[in-house]
Amino acid sequence: MSIAGAIADARKSATRMAVEYSSTKSIHILVGTFNLNGKTNGINEDLSSWLCPNVGVSQQQPEIVAVGFQEIVELSPQQIMSTDPVRRQMWEKAVKRTLNENAARAGSEEYVLLRSGQLVGAALAIFVRSSVLRDIKNVEGSEKKVGVATFIK
Repeated sequence: MSIAGAIADARKSATRMAVEYSSTKSIHILVGTFNLNGKTNGINEDLSSWLCPNVGVSQQQPEIVAVGFQEIVELSPQQIMSTDPVRRQMWEKAVKRTLNENAARAGSEEYVLLRSGQLVGAALAIFVRSSVLRDIKNVEGSEKKVGVATFIK
């Protein structure tokens, strides 16, 4: 048997197993990003116009909401060396508050923070409806700082 034949057999087997051991489900995902310019202006305001666009009766609220922030902290040598997560956590609370207030008005279940991370001035937070948590498995992530500090000896 050749390598190509073994690979083809493995691919066929994997396809059969995928059909047998997996299922598909359509979901709605909202993705948004915002440049904060190192500020917290607007953190206590209603973020609905950004995070909760008006959807028609035939549409539903998203199951997953992914929010990215740029310049979440002022970029300083101190922040580059040791990132403070406080601002990210403040914005996560603001986003979650907005999502859950709108979900309550729509009669939907609440959102929970699935995972978040920050690398200096960039941050990502992923929220999911509580009802889809049972369908989400093995959430992983990693961060690797490279740049100025890596090259300083």
